[in-house]
Amino acid sequence: MPTDAKIRTDHLRRQAVVYVRQSTPRQVRDNRESTARQYALTDRARALGWPAAAVQTIDEDQGRSGARSDHRDGFKRLLAEIGAGQVGLVLALEASRLARSSVDWHRLVEICGITKTLLADESAVYDPRDPNDRLLLGVKGTLSEAELMTIRCRLHDGRWSKARRGEMAKPLPVGYVRTEAGGVAEHPDRQVQARLRYVFELFAELRVARRVVARLRREKLQIPAQAWGGPGHGEVRWKVPTFGAVIRILHNPAYAGTYAYGQKEYDPFDRSPVTGKAKTTARQMADWPVCVRGVYPAYLTWDEFLRNQQTLRENWFRAGTRGAPRRGRALLQGVARCGRCGARMSVFYYSTKEKRAPGYGCVAGYVDGGATCQMMSSAPVDAAVAELFLAAVTPAQVDVALRALDAYEAERAEARRQRQMQVQRADYEVEIARRRYEAIDPANRLVAAELEARWEQALRERERLRREAEELDRRSASPLGAAERRRVREMAADLGKVWHAATTGMEDRKELLRFLVHRVYLDGVTEAGQIRIEVEWQTGARTKVTVPRPAVGAWAPKTPAAAVERIRALLPDNEYVKIAEILESEGFHTAKGLKFDVYSVGYVARSRGWGRSTAKRS
Repeated sequence: MPTDAKIRTDHLRRQAVVYVRQSTPRQVRDNRESTARQYALTDRARALGWPAAAVQTIDEDQGRSGARSDHRDGFKRLLAEIGAGQVGLVLALEASRLARSSVDWHRLVEICGITKTLLADESAVYDPRDPNDRLLLGVKGTLSEAELMTIRCRLHDGRWSKARRGEMAKPLPVGYVRTEAGGVAEHPDRQVQARLRYVFELFAELRVARRVVARLRREKLQIPAQAWGGPGHGEVRWKVPTFGAVIRILHNPAYAGTYAYGQKEYDPFDRSPVTGKAKTTARQMADWPVCVRGVYPAYLTWDEFLRNQQTLRENWFRAGTRGAPRRGRALLQGVARCGRCGARMSVFYYSTKEKRAPGYGCVAGYVDGGATCQMMSSAPVDAAVAELFLAAVTPAQVDVALRALDAYEAERAEARRQRQMQVQRADYEVEIARRRYEAIDPANRLVAAELEARWEQALRERERLRREAEELDRRSASPLGAAERRRVREMAADLGKVWHAATTGMEDRKELLRFLVHRVYLDGVTEAGQIRIEVEWQTGARTKVTVPRPAVGAWAPKTPAAAVERIRALLPDNEYVKIAEILESEGFHTAKGLKFDVYSVGYVARSRGWGRSTAKRS
């Protein structure tokens, strides 16, 4: 029989639903008493007259906030069953378990009133159709929402007040530890300190994060990482360097001794459909609400950190940035600007079979629905800019070469020191494994066998690191002596040979060029048949030069008529390869003065309609 006058027979014919919810996974894990009280409401439902088979528990919203309902599948199911007239009683520990939003709460009360569904907690039963109960339920929902808002505001203000002083505790990146007094100190492991500083030194030298990763992997060096969660929480683990890990180190202002807070902001209109939490977007550095310098011991200065951020931004392949130097043949990639509209010029590459130089083009107007500004070949432009660059660096060539030698020696010595520290750590791991094995009772074979296997694994790892270190040291064992330094001085006297050497990659040329050249403005339209080049140096000075534009179309060089007639005479009985050999032996050349090959012969034949009908291409 019902124990409350508000409960009628038609209520008992329907189900009693117990709604269970905690706001966060941490509350679910730690606040066990609240969870137990909520599940105990099933006993109250039976005490109110519902049989055990008619009592249903909805608990799929565990760990989800009650501030919104669009991400709570359990709450949606509850509303659907109430609307279908299947629920006679809804039990919750308090109003805040059902909703923290007045919109969701009053919608629930309204639906319960229409379907004659009762609401109950640990102490009372409420009928939404009764004016007094309806008023009381409205007050409970308002108090629940106001309580959440008050808690949020109090916590928010306290958090920001502490953050502005740089005292609010944040997870520390690898390389820092928190002292017993609450302060922050560098990690006591000197290998961790040295490896982090080595990463910053490499980036200052290479200026591209991917090159830093490649150098570390080539030197067989690992980087430290912080372990999160589990029994080894907070410990340093060593792992193979990845691009993401290096980028996180370079972007973290803590390594510059700076406490930053509010680096991301919440977007209330973009929420996760699963948890309902607002997604975050990164703020610009100038918009960081809290940026207190000198809070942590620094691995690099603040000015160095700012230069690193600027370099990383310039390495983006986006409009307005130069992008990192790449292997392509276009020397001015990311540096060329349109001399007419000022937009960055794009680089166009052609098929390698065509043997055409890359092209520079301004397509900013075309992208916006207009016309293309200009297009031009990179060959004459790159040659002219390279000549200006080599002429500019001539006075300082020898000094630069000697500095490069010293930097190279220092770099090898630092890499050798980093590898030695890795071997020292491996020695320590072997010693720890040995002690653990010797400390166990030999009779306990189950444990002893496992500890012995770990000891053997540590020995194998140490041997591997030693072999790699010895091999790398052997490759770079010979220091540059007097003879090598004299050779470098001779090469520095003619930097052009080094610049044009086959062993000098395009990435290296572009990187060297950017040390002196800020931008290059190109205009191939204003003056017919000419390309105006204006080099803007890093010092702000400008140099102008004009080069002839390569002739194309009717003005382009033509294949000699004698060579064309000779190809026509040879076509019926010879393949392209054989024709090319005959032309070379007879001294014929292409329009550009080059030797004929299978492609140039094929081009002449096809362009005149002779093609495959008269000869077979090899």
